[in-house]
Amino acid sequence: MNPIPSLIELDRLIQQLHAQRLCKPELERLAQCSQHVHDICHTASLELGQISSALAGLLTLLDQSEIEHLEREQVYCLLEPFARRLQQAYEALQELS
Repeated sequence: MNPIPSLIELDRLIQQLHAQRLCKPELERLAQCSQHVHDICHTASLELGQISSALAGLLTLLDQSEIEHLEREQVYCLLEPFARRLQQAYEALQELS
């Protein structure tokens, strides 16, 4: 048989249950925030990976011997989309700090 708990033990159990109820909304909010941070980091990581691959391809293109001269406007048109995407990824990461 289980012994009957004392009033002190019952009071301690009630306090524990009350504390758990008070913490539950905060823990749920923390879990949501954690998921949001994870989602932003994952998206930024994918974006930076795509930019890295595209820039590597651009460097390969620029290293080719047939391309001796590119106009400044052409280089700008090649690099501007990457600069914009890097800025967006940077801003997404800044939201986390």
